Amino acid sequence: MRSDRFRRRRHHDGTPWGVRKTLALLCLLAACGGRLPETRYYDLPSAARGRAGNGPVLAVEPLEVDEPYDDDRIVYRENPYRVDYYHYHRWSASPGALVSRHLERALAASGRFAAVLRDQDARGVGFILGGRLLALEEVDVSKRRWIGRVALELALRDAASGDVVWTRRLELSEPVARQSPEGVARALSRALDRAARRLAPELGAVASAPR
Repeated sequence: MRSDRFRRRRHHDGTPWGVRKTLALLCLLAACGGRLPETRYYDLPSAARGRAGNGPVLAVEPLEVDEPYDDDRIVYRENPYRVDYYHYHRWSASPGALVSRHLERALAASGRFAAVLRDQDARGVGFILGGRLLALEEVDVSKRRWIGRVALELALRDAASGDVVWTRRLELSEPVARQSPEGVARALSRALDRAARRLAPELGAVASAPR
């Protein structure tokens, strides 16, 4: 167990054991004049580069997030049965907002849309992309092999009628080149860029189809 990780074990009275340990550590550090580790924050930027096209205008709304990922602490798994968090390594915003922003930038660079916006009420918006973030995590396959895993459930709605015209569920993973929270963030960003490259042709075709 790496020293800066926070285990979600529960004491017999229902209080998270990790919280008890953290509080005890805070008291000890305060008494001894020690300092807590600095909290680091991570983003999920897109590496996609491109220009707007002649297609429809798309809005991307913040994704809903399944538990246990609806937390600014980065999730990691050492086995399928337990969920753990980095206590001093956190996302810079809510996971749903970070993933939505990544998709917004990557889809805007795909050339399939005239514009990709955050404001679904903006003038000219023809379709709204939304859905759920099902997973955003580090998976420790072994001591020497980590992967970044992301799973999404997405739906495209007609902005005028509200009708759902397309749905997609996908899961992608990327190897973590450097075993660190920053390495995990980089791997997840690559996975999201791959997701956007898969999604852009489908979304562009559905949104451009005559109705």
